[in-house]
Amino acid sequence: MTRRIIFLLLFFSITDFSFADTPGKREMHDSKITFQDVSKCSPYVFYWGQAGMDHAEDTISNDKSVFLMASRGAPYQYQFWGINTKTKKSTDTIFFGNYYSPDYVIILKGIHKDSIVYDQKELSNANTVVKEENTDSITNKELVADAQSYRRKHALHSWLLYGAGIAGLGGLIWFFIRRRKNITTATQGTGS
Repeated sequence: MTRRIIFLLLFFSITDFSFADTPGKREMHDSKITFQDVSKCSPYVFYWGQAGMDHAEDTISNDKSVFLMASRGAPYQYQFWGINTKTKKSTDTIFFGNYYSPDYVIILKGIHKDSIVYDQKELSNANTVVKEENTDSITNKELVADAQSYRRKHALHSWLLYGAGIAGLGGLIWFFIRRRKNITTATQGTGS
């Protein structure tokens, strides 16, 4: 008995330590970030890039979608900032991380004291299903349709998993009831 307990403790310890640096619970997918109403901030040119890099990956001067690339391991960090073309002053930076992130729609409202004023909407994707919110302010309705498609797929998968669980439970109950009947009929048959 003590050998079994020691073996179980050793097994759980090894299992716990071996999962210390795993990349995550499931595969991460790319997330899309859409910048909307960029033209409202006309003296500014906006930049998009991965955090820790000394250069921007992309210049954003009108409404555009960019991707948070999935890292297949530790999540990447991305940043968005603007520079005033007249004064050369930089705005604050908005950071994004792709750790099972939903899609985002960033609706720019303007610049106030070198701070970007914006609204952020979350949309469902392959990483995360988010609670549906008011999407009337999003001009690109394809993004909303994609998010609703992911919500439907998630609901379908959930219901299929639920149905499979109920069917499996029903099968187990049927198996044990039938087994009990077979055992009782076998014992009654040998007892006479």
